[in-house]
Amino acid sequence: MLKKPYRLKKRKTFNYIYRKGRSAGNAELTLVYSFARGKNVKIGFSVSKKIGNSPQRHRATRVMREAIKPLIDNMTINHYYIFVAKEGMHLKKTAQVQVAMEQVLRKAGLFVEKKVVEVEGNQE
Repeated sequence: MLKKPYRLKKRKTFNYIYRKGRSAGNAELTLVYSFARGKNVKIGFSVSKKIGNSPQRHRATRVMREAIKPLIDNMTINHYYIFVAKEGMHLKKTAQVQVAMEQVLRKAGLFVEKKVVEVEGNQE
C-alpha cells in the first residue's frame, strides 16, 4: 500500500487528470500526468477489464504499487500521476514493471536523478 500522502483516490481528481493531463506510454503501461498545486506527488493506478478478471486486475495493481515505491523520491513534485495498465500487466514481475515505469517517467521528463553524495573519511 502506498503511504497516505501519495495516494490519489477521488474520482473527481482522476477525471480532472484525464481531461487536462498529458500522456506518455510504452508497451506495458501509459502514464497520464497533470500539474498539481500541492507540494507532494500524488499517484493513482487504473486497470480496466481488458486486463482480465478480478484477481488478474488486482495483481496488476499490486505489482504497479510495489514497483513505484522506489521511484517516488525521483519523481517531479507538484504533479498528479495515473499509471494505466495495458494487457499482460498481470503477467509481469515487479522489476520489469519498475523499469517500464522509469522509462515512461523519463520519456515524459518527470524523472529527476537524485545525486548521491559520498563522504570521504579521514585519510591519514
